[in-house]
Amino acid sequence: MSDAGLFVVGKNTPLPLKDVSVKAHINGFLVGLDSTLKYSNAGADPIEVVFRFPLEESFAVVGLEAVIDGRKVKAVIREKEEARQMYDDAIASGHSAALAEEKKGDIFSISLGNLPPRKDAELHLKLAGQLPLDAEGGVRFSLPAVLKPRYTPVGSTDPLAKIEAASHHGSAPAVFSFHLEVASRGVSDVTSPTHQLNKETRGGVIKASINEGQPLDKDLVVVVQYKSPYEPKAIVENGEKGADKESMMSGPVVMLNFFPQFKSSKAACEFIFLVDRSGSMGGEFIKSARETLILFLKSIPPGCSFNIIGFGDDYVKLFPSSVPYNQENLDRAIQHAECVEADLGGTELLPPLRFIFGQRLLEGLRRQVFVLTDGSVSNTEACIQEVKRNVERARCFTFGIGSGVSTHLVNGLAQAGNGTAEFIQSGERLQPKIIRSLKQALQPSVTNLRVEFQLPAGFEVTQAPSKAPVLFSGDKAVVYGILKGPSELMSPVDCTASLKGQILDQPLEYSIPFEVPGNSPSYPIPIIHHLAAKALIKDWERDGGNKKSEIVKLSIESSVVSSHTAFVAIDESNQPVRGAMKTWDITASTLAVSWEESEDEECEGGECEEEECEDRGGIQDYIPSCDGKGINVCHDEEYAELAISDEMDDRCVKLSIEICKMKEDISIVEKEYNSSMSRSSCGYRGTTDSLSSLISLQQADGSWKLNDVIAKVLSKSLKELSDACPVKCDGGVATLWATILCVVYLELKHPSQKDEWELIAMKAELWLDGQSLPAGADLNTMKAASRKIIA
Repeated sequence: MSDAGLFVVGKNTPLPLKDVSVKAHINGFLVGLDSTLKYSNAGADPIEVVFRFPLEESFAVVGLEAVIDGRKVKAVIREKEEARQMYDDAIASGHSAALAEEKKGDIFSISLGNLPPRKDAELHLKLAGQLPLDAEGGVRFSLPAVLKPRYTPVGSTDPLAKIEAASHHGSAPAVFSFHLEVASRGVSDVTSPTHQLNKETRGGVIKASINEGQPLDKDLVVVVQYKSPYEPKAIVENGEKGADKESMMSGPVVMLNFFPQFKSSKAACEFIFLVDRSGSMGGEFIKSARETLILFLKSIPPGCSFNIIGFGDDYVKLFPSSVPYNQENLDRAIQHAECVEADLGGTELLPPLRFIFGQRLLEGLRRQVFVLTDGSVSNTEACIQEVKRNVERARCFTFGIGSGVSTHLVNGLAQAGNGTAEFIQSGERLQPKIIRSLKQALQPSVTNLRVEFQLPAGFEVTQAPSKAPVLFSGDKAVVYGILKGPSELMSPVDCTASLKGQILDQPLEYSIPFEVPGNSPSYPIPIIHHLAAKALIKDWERDGGNKKSEIVKLSIESSVVSSHTAFVAIDESNQPVRGAMKTWDITASTLAVSWEESEDEECEGGECEEEECEDRGGIQDYIPSCDGKGINVCHDEEYAELAISDEMDDRCVKLSIEICKMKEDISIVEKEYNSSMSRSSCGYRGTTDSLSSLISLQQADGSWKLNDVIAKVLSKSLKELSDACPVKCDGGVATLWATILCVVYLELKHPSQKDEWELIAMKAELWLDGQSLPAGADLNTMKAASRKIIA
């Protein structure tokens, strides 16, 4: 048996999807992708391979080309039902064909049908994307590599349900190889918090890759640090030569990157922190959630109210309703946060959302909902619509944790709730992202927001999206302008786009000048045109399906796949393929990349368990363990039965399977644990991080108490700290002195993490400003003395 490649679970049968590679090119906030999928049919019958994988919603699929047995076939884009019919007719006629389509939200599907026996094929998929700016000011590129199963509540359908007609099911990594090129102008560094990159700079291009032959078993994140990331910029891409004059592709398109900076008073709010406590949040995710909850709680300003709600199969409230932010309630919340566990089963998000929006609004407090999840649910649209219906009652900020989290869910909730979305992978700190969102939540809403274009006579513009994005100080806002004007321009013309609005009855205005025609970016595809078309299509799709004909027309003329269209390629040049076609259903997975058979005296490859499972009307799933033998899981609507291999390596992180029966459905939830890990009775072991330790000791009013615990965090003795105080250190002065010491410690010892402690320090400074100083003392003198002992 071969010991490399992908094989059918429990059998020595190679998967027909042999290799997936991605090449990416980043220039500023734009990225172009070329993904190649290589197939090989080693069998004696023709096959169909259906491969479903995650796709970021910010990417537009803009091209498909098939190479079947050495013959190139370029795909065309058609209305989805027409494309499916073309594909089915081709298969029925014995021709090879390919179909690429959106399945649901952030799930994409590629089908390759009638691949002849002992023949090879390649599919080339082209994509264009717009990149966000992360909390640390880096341009963030994320490549989803795994597809997490969708939790399916009663009444919803699973977009990843197995294809019943398929004769084989399998899972495969979404990427085997990855190569990136970054235009180096203005770039200070290219890093990855998730993977080790091989890098070199040559001819104005930074090249990066992961090791060849090593599949990605988790989502890949690359961060490009620019020297001036917050510079407002307009990029004009000229129209395509030869394009239909009535098409948007014939005229220029401008991409406007606004970076508004404005001062605003921070208003008191009601904060509701909604934490995913499903089984998949176990391990590092729930630990990070605990620490983040504590930072969040300590960063809440005085005068606010708050509550914490955990959700899984059901939801659990810390308080029956939101309570005032004071020391008593904070102490109880901290104790709760330290004991939060991933112990609530599934991912029922809709019920707690309905509970939150059904609560009476607190007078004078704006409601802000923070949703933290690693999950994927099949009723995503219902959750998004619930948030959208209540957008006047609450803003919604979301955080997607780990590989495989649904970008459609996380982005969709934030967009519907006029908030922002953040994504965090293993190796990244959640804390700066949560604090950035907290700062944004404290900002009052910008009203009457719009973009106005000043164009020469004869020009028209279509804005995409039609509604200006939600605006926050220091955040990026992107708007596209699809321009139509004279077909021939003798010289460039000056234009201006202005982002206007009001905040607390004060006018805001930010303008960016640009020229038409412009200097197009150096991409082999009209990337800005594609992204503008994608933005307009998404606009129309959110209207509720009333513009299907417009979506289909724009999708075809711009070559951008939508929910109503698909790419189809048909190879009619070959002789019809003979034989009964067998279908393979393959999804990207977090589990195994390759595995071998497990054998015992009577069975090979788990075939006995599989036959027994099928006899009972069940479906067998295979989960590999660290010893290569793994776990075969047989389940149906009535029962779940485990056949677990006898030998497990105690040194490995093991998999435990939690069987959850809910409303006649059975869900199998993976949990990671280390057998040697010891925890306290409530599951929290504290932190050795001096920053987190110091933050956890702050009082609700912003002060710190002078005691041995504070002294230990500051790496001093209590006597040293007391003796360094310029005035007698007792009573209220001791608290005053401790607070000054802690603020100075943050400034001197953790300057690079200011985005995490800035609100902590602001609350402390506010408390200091309200204190009466002893005779002969002033804050400047005490701060100077504190710097001497802390330095």
